Amino acid sequence: MKLYEYEGKKLFSRVGIPIPKGILTEDKVDWSGKAVVKAQLLEGGRGKRGLVKVTDNPNEAIQEMKKLGISKFLVEEFIPHTREAYISIILNRDLGEPIFTLSKEGGINVEEAKDTKQFVVPLERGPKQYDIIPMEKYLNVNNLSSIINGLYKIFTDYDAELVEINPLAITEDGKVYALDSKVILEDNALYKHQDLLKELNREYSSDNYVELDGDIGIIGNGAGLTMATMDLVKLAGGNPADFMDVGGGANREKVKECVIKVGSNPRVKKIIMNIFGGITRCDEVALGIIDAYEIIKKPIFVRLVGTNEEEGWKLLESKGIKYYEDPLVAIGDALRS
Repeated sequence: MKLYEYEGKKLFSRVGIPIPKGILTEDKVDWSGKAVVKAQLLEGGRGKRGLVKVTDNPNEAIQEMKKLGISKFLVEEFIPHTREAYISIILNRDLGEPIFTLSKEGGINVEEAKDTKQFVVPLERGPKQYDIIPMEKYLNVNNLSSIINGLYKIFTDYDAELVEINPLAITEDGKVYALDSKVILEDNALYKHQDLLKELNREYSSDNYVELDGDIGIIGNGAGLTMATMDLVKLAGGNPADFMDVGGGANREKVKECVIKVGSNPRVKKIIMNIFGGITRCDEVALGIIDAYEIIKKPIFVRLVGTNEEEGWKLLESKGIKYYEDPLVAIGDALRS
């Protein structure tokens, strides 16, 4: 489950990670001085899309963004800083240990950063000063303890898949602030965090469905694969309308329900599915797609590989539904159609 920026920053504040002062609003704010207005969306690339604005008139920026259908905004104090960095923690599944990734370059073009470094911190003991000192030397910052320990605490306490700060602002006098937050919680562990879900006014759903503001329906099996599909669609110039994870081992009825739910969104013009079948059988997926297709009547482009894939391909082909082995080809055809 992805958290909104303001939700992630609630957790940041709780564990001692410095953040700018801010106000969450759906309309006007009483504000004086320079501010940063940020649309609250469950997707990246806001800065490149003009949805993060530094301004002396935050209410004007809010009204401009509301015309785009955005309904929630975080207005924060502007933090003057001399440079930006990047820092995150994820689980390395091969090692079974948390990995901190740091870059001396942060901000909207961090994907292009050439200088990054990873630091392994054993899960059983957590970060110690001898872990933190090399990170401080790498970034040339002297006070990363609250950042490193805070990220680790969120990661372990809330069963996170990813906790990221981008950018980490470094001021002239050496202070650090998390200007943005990205937190993704493991869906299969949400049942353990009902208090947090209640606090955030979120509900746990076995559907793993989040509606976004685009027009291309996205369905995958597994949170990582689904998010990667969304990223590929964005990179290809499309705009995802949702995050929908059918989960592992989804049967015909489950797939049908998920496709109907995504296809019933009036903004959705077409659906891209990315299914890598292991315990999920491709023939069961195909039958569920066919059942739903008879109801929603919207184009579906399916990358389908894995267990019983050939049976699944034959079923889809019999109904004129396009199937692919390469997700990039599927996405390309969908966006061109």
